[in-house]
Amino acid sequence: MKKLNNKGITAVELLVSFVIISAIVVSMFDLIMNYRNREQIEEFNNEVISFSNNLQKEIQDDLIKGHLVSVTNLSGDKHKATLVFENYQTTIEIKPDLGIISYGTSGNIIDYEIPAIADLTLSPDSSIEYIEASNGYLKITIILNHPNFNEETYSFMINSPINYIY
Repeated sequence: MKKLNNKGITAVELLVSFVIISAIVVSMFDLIMNYRNREQIEEFNNEVISFSNNLQKEIQDDLIKGHLVSVTNLSGDKHKATLVFENYQTTIEIKPDLGIISYGTSGNIIDYEIPAIADLTLSPDSSIEYIEASNGYLKITIILNHPNFNEETYSFMINSPINYIY
């Protein structure tokens, strides 16, 4: 009788090897996808921060250089106001339904659209307020909502005294 050649691999060994390799590939895929998701969230956060920095710079430049004299809320709307400076005036309007913040002088109003990111919204709780004080105080609050934010909101405020004597 002739001996069988047992140097090959069996179907069971082949199947076990395939299952082990598949498990390694799936775990690596999950790891890569988690890394990619974190990277997308960071890109998203950077875009939102860049938007807020640009908008704040534009408004604060006027507040610092223009000497804010008064604030007039138009129609008692917490989303719209006219800012009167020594030599000019600007209008600011928060449009939550459109995701736009409009700011600028008459004839030169710029619409600042929130970043085009899925599920990012401009909150209706955003507001422009006049706070009573000796000369008064302007408080602009912008609130952005998104499920990926730690507390589901990202907000920033722009504050300025009115008719401050420097």
